Amino acid sequence: MAAKLVALWGKPQDVPGFDAHYRNTHLGIVKRWPNLQSYSVTRITGSPLGGEVPYYQIFEATFATEEHLREALRSPAMAEAGRDAAEMVRRFGATLTLLTGTEEAEPDR
Repeated sequence: MAAKLVALWGKPQDVPGFDAHYRNTHLGIVKRWPNLQSYSVTRITGSPLGGEVPYYQIFEATFATEEHLREALRSPAMAEAGRDAAEMVRRFGATLTLLTGTEEAEPDR
């Protein structure tokens, strides 16, 4: 069963600076994570219910197994990504929530 690392980014105070750093620096670190199968970045543009949305961007990394995710979490590249994320929170005024989970199998229809 696939394992996921999810990062929920709140809207930064410095959007252009955040976007440039994320694209040009942070994702380069992410690409060095061991066992990474794939990742996606979703820019939040609104809510079907309207109003303010609590997140600016959602990042999702996929690993084949929970053990592969655990290995990645212990890696030097993940530690570097953590330091960089903390710097992005400080420098660009973003918030960050990190979650892990597993992908559920689709039920038989």
